[in-house]
Amino acid sequence: MTKNLFGLFTALLCVACVIIAGQAFRRKRWGLGLIFLLNAFTNIVNSIHAFFGTLF
Repeated sequence: MTKNLFGLFTALLCVACVIIAGQAFRRKRWGLGLIFLLNAFTNIVNSIHAFFGTLF
């Protein structure tokens, strides 16, 4: 149960990071947008690991 809640939370953080990265790219803040996209990728990997227990 705890792993599923952690997976859901990291999935929501991933969505938030993608939205914020889009706003940063629109304002031509390329570095900030890239950091948020990297964070979104990390969050989706953590979410997959929490739901399934394995990465690959």
